[in-house]
Amino acid sequence: MGDIAISRREFVPGLEASRGVAALMVALFHCGQATYFDATWQTPPLVPGLYRSHSYLDAAFRIAGNGHGAVVFFFVLSGFVLMMMLSRQTDDPKGSAGPFFIGRVLRIYPAIFSTVAIFVGLFLLTGMSLGPPAAYSTSNVIANALLLRADINGVMWSLQTEMIAAPLIFSLYWSWRQWGSAALLLPAFVLIGLSFSKEWSGTPGNGVSLGNLYSFVVGMIACAYGKTIVARLPHPAFLLMLAIAGFALSRPLLGWWSNWSVILETVFAGLITTFIAYGDPLREGRLMAAARYFGRISYSFYLLHALSLIALWNMPALLGRAVSAGVPPIVLALVAFISSVLVITPLAHLQHAVVERAGARLGRALTWRLRSKLEADALQRG
Repeated sequence: MGDIAISRREFVPGLEASRGVAALMVALFHCGQATYFDATWQTPPLVPGLYRSHSYLDAAFRIAGNGHGAVVFFFVLSGFVLMMMLSRQTDDPKGSAGPFFIGRVLRIYPAIFSTVAIFVGLFLLTGMSLGPPAAYSTSNVIANALLLRADINGVMWSLQTEMIAAPLIFSLYWSWRQWGSAALLLPAFVLIGLSFSKEWSGTPGNGVSLGNLYSFVVGMIACAYGKTIVARLPHPAFLLMLAIAGFALSRPLLGWWSNWSVILETVFAGLITTFIAYGDPLREGRLMAAARYFGRISYSFYLLHALSLIALWNMPALLGRAVSAGVPPIVLALVAFISSVLVITPLAHLQHAVVERAGARLGRALTWRLRSKLEADALQRG
């Protein structure tokens, strides 16, 4: 079994910063997807997709705005952090189940409820939305709030996957405690194999997607064995740079939609997380501080950034006039990115401070009561 010293591992600022960078990558990706009317009245994206780019600048934009890869990184990081959290709890599976699942529900759902309410309010007031009006029926709104559907705000498909992954992570952690590395490695290989099945993987945003479940397991493996691995390797900072380069180039080299790209991306994400957590700490500075700030609000930023797309994705004529006037489409995408970050960041900050923190406080209170009850019951039985 791995090094249980992870249970005493302190908060890692670099992981918070990496989460912020990933959130900004998703925002950049969304802005590059916006379309405009060209001279033939077609609507190409501002930045060509699938890396069939017209220039190296377009390709660089797609690498920096690799939203799909950023979500893969989120999944790997979730597996890492939840493995660490479980190692800090009681050695009794029964005693840790309640706190773990209460924590997951109250981490995910309060911001989902708030975000769905904002989208519904905007639709009722203005009629503006990303999806069809039928998505705002009462039953469908409830289904979206419960993460049974994700057609009001498409990015919520990844939160569906997060909730499905929670019982998997919990069961694999306790299996690992009993049987060691095979309890993580075997499921990882099985899930990677299943990811090649279209029926299993589904299409993100159009039903539940299970194809990325192995990414969480890779994060768990990184948490369990990363410290031992890093201790045996020279120059972890240099290896971190190589892992980042590998992550950035996986899709351009193997194909944007290739399943092998996602698998390789997951491996590099696990290495990045390992080197940040257990290698030399990243240097503090203004860029680090900014990345950590976006890391703190990343969940709300990720959910709410789609609000800017309601406007951006519905102005192809305006964007087309700008292109006809000589403004390069990639410049429009960058301006849209900066503008959307400026608009959404205060909203995300507010939702994080009011909604997310309230959910966390409630989770801690319920967890404390549950643990106290379990301890009291154990004393009575003893």
